[in-house]
Amino acid sequence: MLAAVLAAALGVIVCSKWFADRSARNATLNHFSSTSTLCARATYPLTDSVLSQIQELSSLRLAIVATNGNETIRLESRSSGFPPEEDHAWISGLVQKASNSNDKPNFEEVGLANGRGDRFNAIATLLSEQQKPLERSRYLVLLEPIADSSSGSVQAFVLPLATGLFSSILIAVVATFVAARIGQRVERLGEHVQKIAKGSFDTIPPTGPVDAIHSLYESINSMSQQLHKSTSQIAMNERSRLINLIASGLAHELRNHLTGARLAIQTCMPAPNTQEALSISLKQMTLAEETIQRLLTLRADAPDNPSPPMSIRQIYESVRELVQPTASHQRVAIEMDGYESVSGFDPLLNDGSSIVGALLNLVFNAMEAAGPGGRVKVEAIVLNDGSDTIGSDTMEWRVQDNGPGPTAEIVASMFEPFATTKSEGVGLGLAMCKRIAQRQGGDVNWIRHNDWTVFSMRIRTAQLRP
Repeated sequence: MLAAVLAAALGVIVCSKWFADRSARNATLNHFSSTSTLCARATYPLTDSVLSQIQELSSLRLAIVATNGNETIRLESRSSGFPPEEDHAWISGLVQKASNSNDKPNFEEVGLANGRGDRFNAIATLLSEQQKPLERSRYLVLLEPIADSSSGSVQAFVLPLATGLFSSILIAVVATFVAARIGQRVERLGEHVQKIAKGSFDTIPPTGPVDAIHSLYESINSMSQQLHKSTSQIAMNERSRLINLIASGLAHELRNHLTGARLAIQTCMPAPNTQEALSISLKQMTLAEETIQRLLTLRADAPDNPSPPMSIRQIYESVRELVQPTASHQRVAIEMDGYESVSGFDPLLNDGSSIVGALLNLVFNAMEAAGPGGRVKVEAIVLNDGSDTIGSDTMEWRVQDNGPGPTAEIVASMFEPFATTKSEGVGLGLAMCKRIAQRQGGDVNWIRHNDWTVFSMRIRTAQLRP
């Protein structure tokens, strides 16, 4: 940058000097020309006093010289500032050049041998030409001190030079400022790219004007978002593969143990006062076996093996029967008033056991979140007024608790496999609930309302309406 500024300044100086010298030379020639024209057209004698007055007006020093055929120079008259006769040796050469020149005369620089070093711009022009041999020719000799001419040159040189230097400095300052701003934006962009390379896919807002760097910001932000999506998809695929491995192992090992335990409980069921407890235990084991089996269905390509259909009332009563012992043990107040059908509408739902398992997962999570002394509400509602976004005849279960609600770190990923904040949790419960609901045309969502956490699970029922 500095080298460019110095080169520009040097170019300005050279151009300014050349322009100033040329302007000063043209001004001197015009001055000489106008003064010689004035003298050539004069109708009065060009005496010493007249030439002195012209000198005062034009600042030029003038003299009239005459020559004869033998080129003898004789001074006829001169202004008061014209050099004395002992310094006139140079006039002969000046007149000789004027007599031999057919073009517009040019001045030349002459120096006087008077010991003072005076130097002049000098020119000679013909006033009257001899008509016959031995008759004289008259020439006008004009002198301008070089110091006077130089002052005009300096004046013509200084202004462009000052303007050029000021412009160069201003351009350098502006260029430095712009380069610094661009450098800061590029450096910030480079830091953002390094963060992306390290796995941080946050976007940053573009800064500065809308230019190529602004477009580069937007392109890198778009690339960051695409990389984030791709990375998330890769992680999801890896989690799904791991789920399949875990589910396969658990299903193989635990199914055998649960089957044996169920057979043993069935053997004890005829004993008095144990039938109800054993019946609940048997249902719990059956649900546990089905839950383990459903782990296999978390894979995107896993085939669906639905359990037999169940009515909404059966599902509701099954959930109430299975959660009451746990609620009493954890000292959680649970409110399940029973399912009231709408105009006798109690449709069957496919894969009933899976729906019971999903609801149990939501209720157990709610009891754990509420804690001892907390409250949990479970409601079953049929949405069949046509205003539902999923469709008419949609069943909705609402599981509410007055606990503190999900933490901020888990909110965005709570329905993804292995997403959990529990020290002993696996993070598969909500993922299975969502998959079960989506498989039957519904979904699972949650909200925080009036210090209550509300999880809602919706499932389509119209296809099995009686």
